[in-house]
Order: sequence, then C-alpha cells, then structure tokens
Amino acid sequence: MKKFQRYQEIKNILNSYKHVEVKFLAKNFKVTEETIRRDLEYLESQNTLKRTHGGATLANKDDLSYYYRSTKNLDLKKLIASKALNYLKDKESIMVDSSSTALEAIRLLSSKSYAPKIITNSINLLYEFSNTNLNFISTGGRLNKHSGTLVGAQSIETIKNYYTQAVLLSCNTMSTDGFSVGGEEEGLTKKRMLQQSNLIIMLVDSTKILSNENAYFKFADYNNIDLIITDNTNFPESIKKAIEYYNISVI
Repeated sequence: MKKFQRYQEIKNILNSYKHVEVKFLAKNFKVTEETIRRDLEYLESQNTLKRTHGGATLANKDDLSYYYRSTKNLDLKKLIASKALNYLKDKESIMVDSSSTALEAIRLLSSKSYAPKIITNSINLLYEFSNTNLNFISTGGRLNKHSGTLVGAQSIETIKNYYTQAVLLSCNTMSTDGFSVGGEEEGLTKKRMLQQSNLIIMLVDSTKILSNENAYFKFADYNNIDLIITDNTNFPESIKKAIEYYNISVI
C-alpha cells in the first residue's frame, strides 16, 4: 500500500471510530510502528488528527456525520436497542438525543403498539417516524446539517419545559472521566436533557469505551447516570470501579 493510500485509510478509520492505535494500524497495513508514527505526524501537520499516547484522535471538534454514525457498528446498536426496549415500553414520555443508537431503540419502539410522547433534537427521528403512533415534540433550534441535530439556545430552552419518564442518551466516548461528545453545542444539549428525568439511560457500544481517551466536550459524570446499556459489560477496571461506586445499573 502506498503512503497516500495509508493516509486515506487512516482518515476513514478515524471518521468511523474517532480513535486509532499505532499497533492496530501497523498490523492492519503490515508496516512498522515507526512508519505509522511518521504517517500520524504528517496527518497531524495537516490538522487531520491529534496524536495521543499510542495512537491518534480526530482533530475536528465537530460531531461525526450522521451517515458515519448510523452505518457503523450497526449490529451492536441493534443489540443495545433491543435491551433498551424493556425500559421504554411502559413510559408515557421519553426525551431522546440525536444519536444513531437511540434511533435504533425508537425504531423498535415504533413497531409496537405503544404511543409515548417523544421530545427530541434529532431531525432524523422526526423524519423517519412521522407516520407512526409515536407523538413527537421537536426542540427546535439551529440545524447542524453535518449531524442532523438541532442545537443552540432555542433547543435548550424547549428542553427545560419538559420533564419525561426517561431520557435516552449516547456518547462518543465513555472513559474513566465520564461521558463526552465531539461538539460543544451537542454536549450542552445532552447536558440539559439529563436534568429532565429521574431515569437517565446511557446507550454505549463497546467501541466507545476507551478508558483514558475523551472526546472534545464532557457532558456527564457517572453520578448523573442511572442505567448503562451496552453490548459488552467487560469494562476496564477503572470504569468498573466508577460504575460500582455510583451504583449504576448495567445490562
């Protein structure tokens, strides 16, 4: 594989997973770790990524595009969504963020006879489920076309007006420090959402559990979360301690 081809493949991996490790890339491309480090140095000079200890993360502070989020790790998201359904089916009102994992959960919910009120800042939920039994309330706000998300002061003001029986959230990264996303405005919206219910559900697929790596904006600590739903409960020891300390349920 030529150098410029590796550059593009590294970009593709970062767009999908937000973080790459030198060892993984070296094995994947069948080159030395030193070659990968030089690749990462070059891409950092182009403002494509930010090097970290043992790897790199996206340099871009914006959220990943909805296309990437909705098509990656779809099998894990469907598994998580099926688990989440048991906690949603008896709820009359649910607040939902714009994450692709939450969308999978609402997709399952829409196929049932339930008809809860759903407050969301996701234009993708509004579009896909407009002809279902679900009753939607849009937060309004400024549209982030890249992520299909409504953000800003108007969105947050609308969220403040509603208290729901459950809040459904996801994140870009779950680490020892808490839960974070790539964009500040998206993070502020999620931060307000988790104040609007007594049941805060975090949907996290195992690729987002990175122990010591964080996305750009932290929106939640472990003491904010009631339930974590994931595809793999084999957490790093430091994260396991935080979950146990704050008595968070995990399925």
